[in-house]
Amino acid sequence: MSELSNAISEEGPPPFARRVLDIIDRIPPGRVMTYGLIADTVDAHPRLVGRVMTHWADETQWHRVVYANGTPATCHGNNALVLLRGEGTPMHGDRVDLVHALWDG
Repeated sequence: MSELSNAISEEGPPPFARRVLDIIDRIPPGRVMTYGLIADTVDAHPRLVGRVMTHWADETQWHRVVYANGTPATCHGNNALVLLRGEGTPMHGDRVDLVHALWDG
């Protein structure tokens, strides 16, 4: 079975997905990580990180994961921007200021 197949399970997050979610859970308020940085940490492709988050977003601080250009995923409308601003995350318009907000764990 591929890691992608192992990432999705109806019985809760399997080990790979749990590793991704645990990293996201450690991101402090006001800070972010990119999909790519998380992927590098778990030795996977950034899309696999996104797939895990799509399936288990409600179990983590999903809004603290952004694209490499600092924009949050748009699948939740502007909710990520509202949550990030509410946490005091440094922003430049609708993008996270990655120089000041990036957290490398």
